[in-house]
Amino acid sequence: MKNNILLSTLVASTFLIASQADAAQATGTANFKLVYPIAITETAIMEFGDVSIIADGNCTLGYADDVSGTACVAGGSAALSGEFTVTADNTNVNIALSAADSSSVPGVTFTPSVANTSLTVTGNSAVIKVGASLDIVAASAVAGAKNLTYTVDVTY
Repeated sequence: MKNNILLSTLVASTFLIASQADAAQATGTANFKLVYPIAITETAIMEFGDVSIIADGNCTLGYADDVSGTACVAGGSAALSGEFTVTADNTNVNIALSAADSSSVPGVTFTPSVANTSLTVTGNSAVIKVGASLDIVAASAVAGAKNLTYTVDVTY
């Protein structure tokens, strides 16, 4: 009987030690950064002024409200670069542009641009100036007031 109790205690101890060896616990870490949500507002509508369709050409709108190219016409509306105000965390943000399908305005290819694809936000605000290029194919262009849209994407 004494041997049975001793054997039972030995077997129970073995199971207890074995079950403790099969269990483990660890602590994980979750990293994150709290940031302000990005907001963007158009503060100036892009304006090329008058663009000629007499011959094939190009009109480029710079970031300083200037135009150049064979299709740019002096006079008419004053040139104005597009402008957006970004509200975000004080850090660098990335900028990407995309243009609408230019086929809605025959004879015109519209390509927006920014000077830098990254911008440093300070005081939780920054300004993006947007220029663009209009390539004109005179044979298919039709005179009249036109507009095209473009999209500015800002990400952390």
